[in-house]
Parts: sequence; C-alpha cells; structure tokens
Amino acid sequence: MSRVDFYRRWGTLTALLPASLMLILLLVLPLADMTSISFRSESFGQVLPGFTLTNYFSLLGDAASFTLILKTIGVAALVTLLCAALGFPLSAAVASAPQRWRGLLYFAVAAPLLVNTVVRSYGWLLILGRQGLVNSLLKWVGLIDGPFSLSGNLLGVIIGGTQVFLPFMVLSLTSSLQAIDQRLRESADILGAGPARRFFTVTLPLSAPGLIAGSVLVFSMMLGAFVTPLILGGSAVKYVSVQVYTDALVLFNLPRATALSLILTVVVLVAYAAHKRGVRRIEGRNG
Repeated sequence: MSRVDFYRRWGTLTALLPASLMLILLLVLPLADMTSISFRSESFGQVLPGFTLTNYFSLLGDAASFTLILKTIGVAALVTLLCAALGFPLSAAVASAPQRWRGLLYFAVAAPLLVNTVVRSYGWLLILGRQGLVNSLLKWVGLIDGPFSLSGNLLGVIIGGTQVFLPFMVLSLTSSLQAIDQRLRESADILGAGPARRFFTVTLPLSAPGLIAGSVLVFSMMLGAFVTPLILGGSAVKYVSVQVYTDALVLFNLPRATALSLILTVVVLVAYAAHKRGVRRIEGRNG
C-alpha cells in the first residue's frame, strides 16, 4: 500500500469515526440494553436478573396480546393503502403542474408537517367528535337524528392517521412520477393505450420505487404512532404503542414493554427488507 492510499484510508476512517460513535451511543447500545431487559422478569416494578422467555411467550402465546399486535399491523396496513390511493392523484397533480406552481404545491403538501401531530390529532377530534363539525353539519342538513361515532374507535384512528402521514406518501411518489420520461406516456398514447392501460403499464411500474418507499415509510410510522391512536382512539382502541406506554409507565412492567417494542421493531425491519427486495426486483426488471 502506498503512502497516499494509507493516508486516504485513514482520512476516511477518521471522518467516519464521529458519526459511528454517535450511532453506537444513541442506537446500538440502547437497543442492546432494551434487548437484554426484554429477556428479564420484573417484580413490583423492579427488573430482576436472569434470563427468561416469559415476556415473549406471554405476548405471542396469549390470544389477546397476539390479536392486539395483528390489529395494530392491520390498521397500519390499511392507513398505508389509503395513503397510496389518495396520494397517487395528488402526486400526479404536483408532478404534472407547471414549474412556476410546483413549489407552491410542494409547500401545500408539506405544510401539515409544520404543525405538531398533537395539534393535528386534536383538530380531528374536534371535527369527528359527537358534537364536532361533521356531526353538527349532518344534523343541520337533516341526514341524521343522532351523532355518528366517528372518534373513540378505529375509524377515527384510521382517518386521523391517513391525514397525518399522507404527505410522506405524496412526497415519495412525486419524485418517482417526475422521473418518468414523458415520451413513454406519449408512446403509449400513440400505440392506442387508454388512460387506465397507460397507468397500469407505464405509470405504475415506473413509479413503483416511490410507491414502495412511501408505503414502507407510512407503514412503519403508523405502526409506532402514539399520539393519534391515543387521542382519536381513546380508551376504546387498543394499540401496541399505547400498550407499551401503559406497561412501562403505568404498570411499571419494563421487560414486557421492551419486548413488545422489539416485536414492533422486527415487523418494521421485515417491512424494510421487503422494500429493499422489491426495489431490487423492479430495478432488475427495468434494467
């Protein structure tokens, strides 16, 4: 190895050292500590020494706990599908807009992200509540006699979660739609493809990387959402993040709370692995 290569390699390692230390201190060590705690038992709020699989057996073997995990995954998946369905036309509008309007549309899409999630979720509570805007308007029009239950249930969580995380889907999709060569759409039109066929044969396959990235992002964020399920779901909705909070800070069962958190982490990692595999398959097919 020449002296130039030696100094270049050590320069690269030196530049990466601060970030690597921060990553180890803020991510690796806390995650290792959480993993260790999840394999312990507790007594009156105290974490006991020793190794046990009781926490994982009680979560995955108990019907109520397993149903809670599946329900949380189902809600996150449904919110992801709704964000994809609503995000495609919005993203197409932004991507096809004239250049002078595109910045304003980007700001309109990202503007909700400037507002705290607590404020947005509470705003939806005022809109969907029994005396909220929707029920008051429907009663005033005469369509209903009594208020609909639009909050304090899974419906409120799904509506609020879709609005909260929709910008992430739109921003991911817009970048992919803008990268599509307009000549491909024109070729499809020349060959006689209608709007639906052009969408499924040109637009959707070429925008798949953005769709997959946005779906994984929305799914993982909704899976770990806490404020929106707590405010819009209330005590009637059981959600994993709320259960983690209850176990850790109400019941003082830290091992069970960390085990439940790690189960969610594994689900997110599986989603990211599927995303990576899907993107590679799409790139190989297009390449």
